[in-house]
Amino acid sequence: MSFENEIQKCKWLFMNSISEPSDNELRLEVFEAATLDASHDTFRPVNEALDLNLPLGSPIEHITGCKIFTMRWPGYVAYSVRNESFTTVDNYEIFEGRNFVKYSKSRYLDFVGDATFADNSFPGPLTHWGIFCLNHIIDVVSCHPPEVSISVKK
Repeated sequence: MSFENEIQKCKWLFMNSISEPSDNELRLEVFEAATLDASHDTFRPVNEALDLNLPLGSPIEHITGCKIFTMRWPGYVAYSVRNESFTTVDNYEIFEGRNFVKYSKSRYLDFVGDATFADNSFPGPLTHWGIFCLNHIIDVVSCHPPEVSISVKK
């Protein structure tokens, strides 16, 4: 199964680390996350006067059996990390995917076009990749998709 299929199947992701192992090389480590205990999926009364019941919560964590995605871009034009809490939905943007997305139109790609001299002729056709995690949104503009390895937490 392809990396894209594996990461799209994940219910939740957490960004664990981001680094530049060498100049202009980007490495991301993203963890799959899951709930610890399905028994928390029960209801509790919140306000008896309103007869309002809400499901009990359960921690979302990187647990045994969850995947670890290591993504490496040997070169990139730009990247950014946003706090997920401050991200908004923008109907201007067009993308495919759910957790790992490929944009065909985005404000970040427009920004990179305005802020750099990179374009489709040099260094080559640019693609905006997005990784949607519970704690961060990572944007990467590169000529190539990432090299990916997948492991499982033991």
